[in-house]
Amino acid sequence: MQTDRYNLYLYIHKGIRRELSDLLRIAGSLDFTDREAARNFTQRLRLSLRLMHEHAEHEDRVIDPLLQQFAPKLARRVLSTHKVLDEHEREILGLCEAAIGDPASGYRLYLALSRYAATQYAHMSDEETEVIGQMWLNMSDEEIIAAENSIVKGVQPQDVGVYFTWMLHGINEPERVAFIEALRKGAPPEAVAFAEEQARAAREAQLAAA
Repeated sequence: MQTDRYNLYLYIHKGIRRELSDLLRIAGSLDFTDREAARNFTQRLRLSLRLMHEHAEHEDRVIDPLLQQFAPKLARRVLSTHKVLDEHEREILGLCEAAIGDPASGYRLYLALSRYAATQYAHMSDEETEVIGQMWLNMSDEEIIAAENSIVKGVQPQDVGVYFTWMLHGINEPERVAFIEALRKGAPPEAVAFAEEQARAAREAQLAAA
């Protein structure tokens, strides 16, 4: 499989995997009788699920019409999986309030999140192999970048910082350098400064964990 072509999924999917793995780790070790800790976790979980859901909606808006042109069967499978993820999200959100102070509900929430994560991980892998493979066969890098820019324009300003944080903590150092260099070519100075700060924090966290 080609690896030198532009991959619009690379950074955001690494960021989503990092956030989802962190959520699973916290949910598995959390004492849900600690109501403050459980409330803080469910607040983060709700925000993260909203952003992951919106990411899929952006893909449906931009990528699906392209994929329908040259891989309609694959496009239908992607949309179908997005609907399954929607069902998982509704299950999780329906358990959030009950989980605060209740270990049994907290465990059910953890299991529901595990099911969501399993579907999401497999789905992102499919997008990074089958979907991007079809895009490489049928689109130029410039066209793929244009599609990515259309997705980015649809992100609400208040959510950009969260996505940046996910990505910069989820990617490796050469990717961080490339990401920030790309930002410097057109992003507002405050966005570049925020990204640089998150990159520094990610490096420090990696050193502390080594």
